[in-house]
Amino acid sequence: MTETLPPAETFFRVPGRRLAVSSKQTGSDTTLFFVHGLGGNRQQWRLQWDRFSKEPINLVAWDALGHGESARSKHEQVFASRFSVQDLAAVLAAFPSRKRIIVAHSFGCRITLEWISGLLAAGEDISVDGLILLGPASLAPSLKGPMFGNWMDRLPFWIASFARPALQARFEKLAWAPDVDPEILKTERQATKRNSLFMINAVRSGAAPVNTKILRRFDKPVHILAGQNDGIVPLAEVRKVHDFLPASTLDILPDCGHQIMLEQPDVVNQYIEKELQRLSSSSGEAP
Repeated sequence: MTETLPPAETFFRVPGRRLAVSSKQTGSDTTLFFVHGLGGNRQQWRLQWDRFSKEPINLVAWDALGHGESARSKHEQVFASRFSVQDLAAVLAAFPSRKRIIVAHSFGCRITLEWISGLLAAGEDISVDGLILLGPASLAPSLKGPMFGNWMDRLPFWIASFARPALQARFEKLAWAPDVDPEILKTERQATKRNSLFMINAVRSGAAPVNTKILRRFDKPVHILAGQNDGIVPLAEVRKVHDFLPASTLDILPDCGHQIMLEQPDVVNQYIEKELQRLSSSSGEAP
């Protein structure tokens, strides 16, 4: 697998919950935080990291529990989304910054919005200046249920474990645009070998309901990008997320699937650049 990000630092939010975190600290007052989705890893942000590591800003990305180089667990309850929200808050606290942008993908978007809705409900300050959400996962009350949209969804868990190659092929068909670069696909296959079906199911089962009504109070800029060929998150669900966030914009990218940061890195980087310029201009600094 392509290792673009710096070697991981060990980060413990609580004993036993070991997360692998990569960071680049420049002394800047601006930090980009990258939150990957279910089944992903921090290296999926390599094309963004490569671009913005050349700039005088801070970068932070981490592997969620059970992903990448972070710790594994055989206990279903530790994958509940409320603990992932606490991980997000702990990483933000560990890397203080005056200006912050969160760039999140798929389930990472849901975790980010669950964190924001919780702060809004508690009347607490939300220490982020803008969001860029890529293929945001549905904010439906539960994510239990069909995943592949065919007979594979009816397989008992123990049989599904033996049918992993077929499940992988089906996921790739749903997640990627037809003309995806074979090298990117090869890299992602290698990177996801350690993802267990147990962990995937536990994360989906542990997704807590998100208070979508209170999200309407969130007034920071949000840019939502969706792939026209995304077979993982229907566009109808992405549009619902857009409707829940009054200060959001939505752009649908043609010839793009679910893995937007890898399929359309230049577009994603352009949105990040715009957000950085906005923050720089608002503080009176030169872009």
